[in-house]
Amino acid sequence: MQLMLKFMMVILLTFSLCGSLSATAYADNSSVVLMGSTEDEDDEEDDEGTLHDAVRLNIVAFEMRDKDFIFERLITGTYAQLFQTFEGKADVIFLNRTPVIKDGDVLNIQQDALRMAGDNLSNDGLNCTFSFNNLSDSSSEFYAISGMCNLMYSTDEGTRKVRTIVKRAILSEANYGVNAWISIYEDKEAGVILYADVDPK
Repeated sequence: MQLMLKFMMVILLTFSLCGSLSATAYADNSSVVLMGSTEDEDDEEDDEGTLHDAVRLNIVAFEMRDKDFIFERLITGTYAQLFQTFEGKADVIFLNRTPVIKDGDVLNIQQDALRMAGDNLSNDGLNCTFSFNNLSDSSSEFYAISGMCNLMYSTDEGTRKVRTIVKRAILSEANYGVNAWISIYEDKEAGVILYADVDPK
């Protein structure tokens, strides 16, 4: 039984590697198209006058170390200042800066480890899927994010999953000068919190 599970792990890792190589090859073959994009696509204002039609999201997840620590709803500052706020209080699960995204895009962020736990194949980590919406117009700038996350815990019996819903959260305007990290989800029992911030592309 254990030999069969190990064989399955090898197959999964092989498929994962092949997928990564295929994606790399596709990106190489598509580079001419990407580099040949017109300047109109890179404008900060689209044909209808929407500000920052395309932006990037910074998403960071923390796991609480100090059970008495209270997470702030809004934190302003750079990456370094954000980490200083949590120094000794929480550990980083993942920090992700997305590709350029537009209204209606779906984001997948995965940070997990696949392992043998006893005689079972199991995962440990945090995987999230988010839906992004650009609510901006010619005079105001607002963005929204919502989705679902799976907290995964590796046990001898397999993977214990805790599925959580990330309710719609409104994010601040895109600004390189000031990072406004807004809490989009917190699980007090698991001690996990997610923050998001918007940057111009």
